[in-house]
Amino acid sequence: MMSREFTKREKILLLVMCVLLVGILYFEFVYKPVKANIKKYDTAKLETTLQTEQTKSMSIKKMESEMATNKAGNVGVVYAYNNVKRELKALNSIFSGTSSFNLEFADPVKDGDAVRRNVTITFTTGSYSSAKAIVKEIHNCKYRCLIRTISLTSADSTVNGTMQVTFFETLYGAKNSDGLQEADSATTGTTSTTTTN
Repeated sequence: MMSREFTKREKILLLVMCVLLVGILYFEFVYKPVKANIKKYDTAKLETTLQTEQTKSMSIKKMESEMATNKAGNVGVVYAYNNVKRELKALNSIFSGTSSFNLEFADPVKDGDAVRRNVTITFTTGSYSSAKAIVKEIHNCKYRCLIRTISLTSADSTVNGTMQVTFFETLYGAKNSDGLQEADSATTGTTSTTTTN
């Protein structure tokens, strides 16, 4: 057998090879699996997803609560088409306590069996509390409507208000459909009524 001692150069080369082998083994069998497990159990993405789902859940609960409140509350009824006389009578009653008001009716718009009648309302009243009461009365109107915009401004001892309200009607049970515009070809024709008290 040949038995000889390694030279200094060979010893250094063997030592470098052993260190490289240990480094490769460490990288393959320790570092990579640990990194993969950390990535696998990274909770940041899960926390973001959980937070999004909790927000959705709260939103859904809020909507369900609001729907239950509206079912129990006084929500307007959708009447058959051409209910404008009754709507006008209700609006006149609501605004009877104001200094002045103006109702501007757009042409009714048909969308399937539903009819939308947009009304732009301007009014002047004595205080914010009376303006708030007016908004509440319109919201609780017995004829189904949606308050789309509200603008209140104070001037001296009066409050000026502008509202855009949409009244809803249906073609079920309607005697006619005269004067209706189709939803996609609706014009901006309007009828205006002004009253000063």
